[in-house]
Amino acid sequence: METNYWAGLSLIAMGGLFAGSFSVPFNRSKGWEWENNWLVWSVVALIVAPWVVAVATVPGLLGVYAAETGPLAVVAFFGLIWGVGAILFGRGIDLLGVGLSMPIMLGLTNVIGTLMPVVLRDPGGLLTASGLRLTAGVLVIVLGIVFYSVAGSLKERGAQTPRAGVRSGFVKGLLVCLAAGILSPMVNFAFVFGAPLQQQALAAGTDPVYTSNAVWSIALTAGCLVNAGYCICLLRSRKTGALYRGSRRVNWAWAALAGVLWYSSMMLYGMGGSFLGDAGVSVGWALMQSLAILTGNLAGLFTGEWRGAAPVSRRIMWLGLACLLAGVFIVAFSR
Repeated sequence: METNYWAGLSLIAMGGLFAGSFSVPFNRSKGWEWENNWLVWSVVALIVAPWVVAVATVPGLLGVYAAETGPLAVVAFFGLIWGVGAILFGRGIDLLGVGLSMPIMLGLTNVIGTLMPVVLRDPGGLLTASGLRLTAGVLVIVLGIVFYSVAGSLKERGAQTPRAGVRSGFVKGLLVCLAAGILSPMVNFAFVFGAPLQQQALAAGTDPVYTSNAVWSIALTAGCLVNAGYCICLLRSRKTGALYRGSRRVNWAWAALAGVLWYSSMMLYGMGGSFLGDAGVSVGWALMQSLAILTGNLAGLFTGEWRGAAPVSRRIMWLGLACLLAGVFIVAFSR
């Protein structure tokens, strides 16, 4: 497929906006707990949407999978690991709060998901001019995430009184966040090692821009096994499954919308990556994750999340925002 750098960046940027805002519909749901929303989200985002899109865009989809059983198993494996990371991601937020957990987890996710595909494909690529620019952009992004982490910590300190035993709770939360940040990029590894599936889909007559859909349907279904299984365990242990009975229909709609938005972000990332060629799994991933962080934090800013925060925490937050924007700019022009 002919490389179209700016078309690819545009699609991935749109995917980043969706990824950063997909959880907003959850705020409209009333009377449900996290596991109620997340189970509906898991079914829509990880099974229904990817399979509907894959069947609609990849001719002879089952034949594609039958011809590439080895890569199929690898993609499913990475999807399963990513599913564990997604659960730890949610637990990290519960343990440390959004202000501290998100920068740590997304920072690791960004760095590992951006640099490791380059290392696996061609380690020497990091020493080229474009590789050094990519690394520099990632480091600037990480610096911005560190500033966000400090700002979030200061904001939370000003909002609540420290509790007894917070040190041990912080250590546990930090370990969970580190594990989540390491495992969450595995969905990008599924994309990298799913190249044979994309090539087979292309040979079957799939439009080049849609070949990644053959990867997402497998990777995300494997991830759903973990996410849905965890939600079902919580529904049983917390007796929250009863909340589905007699609940507002709009709750189902909001949770499903969140699923559609999230899957759309992955679909757009895959489409944009097809336009970027080899840079899709490195430059594209860094751009998408960084814009997701920006979108999420800006949404929190506009909805009053930073209202009442100390001036110093707000200044550090804006400094972090400036670093993120600079890092995204460097990564975008790293080629």
